[in-house]
Amino acid sequence: MSELLIELFCEEIPSAMQIRAENSYLDIFTKYFQEKGISFEDIEIFVGARRVVIHVSGLDKEIKGQSISIKGPKIDSPLPAMEGFCKSNNINKTDLVIQEIKGTKCYFYVKKIATQAVKSILLNSLPQPIMDYVWSKSMYWSDYKIKWVRPLQNILCIFNGEVIPFKLGHLTANNITFGHRFMSPKQIIIKDFVGYKKDLAENFVVLDRSDRIKIIKLSLENEAKLLNLVMKDDLALIEEVAGLVEHPVILRGAIEQRFLQLPSEVLVSSMKTHQKYFSLFDKEEKFAPYFLFASNIASSDPNVVIKGNEKVLSARLSDALYFYHQDLKKPLESEVDKLEKVTFHAQLGSLKAKVKRLESLTQFIDKKSSLATEAALICKSDILSELVGEFPNLQGVMGYYYALSGGKQENIAIAIRDHYKPQGPSDSVPIAEAAVLALADKLDSLCGLMLAGENPTGSKDPYALRRLALGIIRIILENKLQQNIVKIVEFSCSLYAPVIDYNSAKIQQIISFIEERAKNYFKAQFDPAQISAVVNSQLEPILLITKWKLEALSSFLGAETGEALLNSYKRASNIIASTKITGEINPNLFHQQEEIQLMELLTLNSSHIDLLIEKKDFLESLKTLSNMNKAIANFFENVMVMDKNPEIANNRLLLLDKLRQVFNKVANFNLL
Repeated sequence: MSELLIELFCEEIPSAMQIRAENSYLDIFTKYFQEKGISFEDIEIFVGARRVVIHVSGLDKEIKGQSISIKGPKIDSPLPAMEGFCKSNNINKTDLVIQEIKGTKCYFYVKKIATQAVKSILLNSLPQPIMDYVWSKSMYWSDYKIKWVRPLQNILCIFNGEVIPFKLGHLTANNITFGHRFMSPKQIIIKDFVGYKKDLAENFVVLDRSDRIKIIKLSLENEAKLLNLVMKDDLALIEEVAGLVEHPVILRGAIEQRFLQLPSEVLVSSMKTHQKYFSLFDKEEKFAPYFLFASNIASSDPNVVIKGNEKVLSARLSDALYFYHQDLKKPLESEVDKLEKVTFHAQLGSLKAKVKRLESLTQFIDKKSSLATEAALICKSDILSELVGEFPNLQGVMGYYYALSGGKQENIAIAIRDHYKPQGPSDSVPIAEAAVLALADKLDSLCGLMLAGENPTGSKDPYALRRLALGIIRIILENKLQQNIVKIVEFSCSLYAPVIDYNSAKIQQIISFIEERAKNYFKAQFDPAQISAVVNSQLEPILLITKWKLEALSSFLGAETGEALLNSYKRASNIIASTKITGEINPNLFHQQEEIQLMELLTLNSSHIDLLIEKKDFLESLKTLSNMNKAIANFFENVMVMDKNPEIANNRLLLLDKLRQVFNKVANFNLL
């Protein structure tokens, strides 16, 4: 068995593009070998700052000769059909044979494929899979005709120890690679993959991304421990840095004391966004005046590298400090009118109009939450600040600091900071006034954007409306808010009446959208059938109560009595399903004790169940239903529902229908 090693050596590949390239090249080369009929054992793809590497092990040296039968038209088909078949296969009529398949005679072409050397196939076709991958951003360079992510400088290709000298643009593949750009840029002759990895390591190149990540992570942790500090987990940043360096060396720099007056979020964001630096904190989670960074060289004098990075960071933070002091001079209230010039959505008006809607929505959601309403009017003002202009991800966070600086109560500042939460399934949910404002903000955005026709389609959701709906659901449930989802959606839509036309169908579409997201949310905890039986915003518009119902139903049906009750319902439902029922129950038509007893229990328990449901005691209402199990069983055992007398039969069917109605007060048992 043989191995194939390809290295595409180039200028620096953006880190953000590397993981996708790894996955795509794995798929492309897997498909390539399958289509060529070349068997293999394994494919490994390595993408780093300066090279894309494809290593294929367990390859055959040749493809054995074989015959393939290609089916053509029936022998009685029109002549053009046979001629077309011959033309498409570049053969003559004399090359055809006749074979019978399931009693039908057809023309066949038996194509003989000679034994092929895999080396020859690779030589003639390797450029195809290499160029099949389309980078998100590519470029031409010099006067060369090929287009790639960055200028290609060399191609290495070795099969079974021999060079495959295929051509790609101006380059011809060879057996040469290069070490680290700065520490060992010399040419290296390669014979096989084992030697390739060894030579790269000796020349300061860590080939495997996962190895670079491990080195960076362990080095960061060790540096933090030396200072008795901690580094917050940031795997995304570690992975990004791993794509920037071939030989990671972690160094530590210091932050000037004057910059510590900046909010820690500004320091962290500035270092991460612009410099790819890692922040440190003490055990009380206070920002520490140090930063860690990955150098791409093992310098003989690390202090020179550290001082250079400290100087660059100082320039960045000087700008941030200036912006911060300028922003503090402008109270958030002074910026509200300027929001008129900031568009929320072309059809929905400005951000100033949005904060006015938020004022109304917060009052509607919680009339007692005056602090949430006060926060609503200034919650978007920090968008106009210098720092948020530089760091958009700090929107809300800077509003918190500016609100405190302006003398606002801390609850108002927290509401401004947290009203964008939750921004994903792993993000925390705001509480108190922040929950009210966050709920209002997400409702306003969801309703407005859906009224404007920005609904998600398939996997596309450019305005993240699914995330907005999930945020609404989580805020309501995790804060135990008894909000009527129908009423708050209707009210939110009414605030858009001056700028956009809509009808009741549009409102129902929004409600149904939230309901579907609620069903998906509940799937993590409850059975899908139970969710279908309970989640219905028209029958129960309060999501928190819906959750209580689900909890009660799930607990009850998990017990033996619950299963028996469900069976009773299904039996009654099956009997009624194929029959026509008319009129009202007539007690005078009851002739057996079992039907009389069942009617008495239904009459007694129906009002009691109504009372329990009103008290939200759903588990007890289910237990009350189960208390009728014996009476229901006796009825089915001793009473012939479909009596010869049609009036008696109809009366008994009406009794079973009443039984179903009482059951369905708690949940739609038809769906269980």
